[in-house]
Amino acid sequence: MKRRAGEREKELKKKRLLEELGENSLPYLTPADADFHQLWKTKYSKLVFRKSDTVPEELHQMVQESFLTLREHNCFFQDLVRIKGKDFLTPVSRILIGNPGCTYKYLNTRLFTVPWPTEGYDIKYCSPQIHDACKALMRLNDYLHIEAVKALQGQNLSETKEIKATTVIDREQSFATSLTEQGSVSKDQSSVCVPEDDTSLQNRTSYNLTLLNYMDPLQMLYLKQEPYFGMGSMAVSWHHDENLVERSTVAVYNYSCEGE
Repeated sequence: MKRRAGEREKELKKKRLLEELGENSLPYLTPADADFHQLWKTKYSKLVFRKSDTVPEELHQMVQESFLTLREHNCFFQDLVRIKGKDFLTPVSRILIGNPGCTYKYLNTRLFTVPWPTEGYDIKYCSPQIHDACKALMRLNDYLHIEAVKALQGQNLSETKEIKATTVIDREQSFATSLTEQGSVSKDQSSVCVPEDDTSLQNRTSYNLTLLNYMDPLQMLYLKQEPYFGMGSMAVSWHHDENLVERSTVAVYNYSCEGE
């Protein structure tokens, strides 16, 4: 009952926002805008972006070949989902690959992993090409895990330095008032400055599966228009993943391919 009430409340908020917008759209920034990077730093500081040329070319080639292999072997499937009491085929085709036994759930639909080669498991594939494709995605997963740990360690170091610098300033200001006050400020602020240990970082980035989404825009003539920002056709609506554990990390690899 609570969940349904929450969904109704969301729908009402969406309806009110769209009514307020009318024929207008909400403003948004792109990298070409002057304030883009400042907004990124202040409001989305946990977002880390890497250009493709920072990833080893050999890994790019392996992963992109695996995408095409899975497509050639018809491994991507549309899901039948129910939204607001109606059944729909998803515009995007998917396959879930990862640790044996892992699942992913969305819109009351549960996907089961096609296991990638895992030590201790006797996994049989229908072809060597499928084996190689799953192995390549496992390699990508390992790479993204290492990069995510490095990025989080860098963020933690930066935050620790900022907190320490703030503490020093507060100490100087407090000292002019009283030594007792200074001690209490130092104690309170030092308790905040607790760097995250490596074990916690490893757990937050221990990716155990990868969800591959495939979409051919030229074959999709029935897509909805993005309603808030005027961004054009969309294959996936704005949403949040309900299954994510708090403070977990998500890595995304995007590949666009032209022609056949």
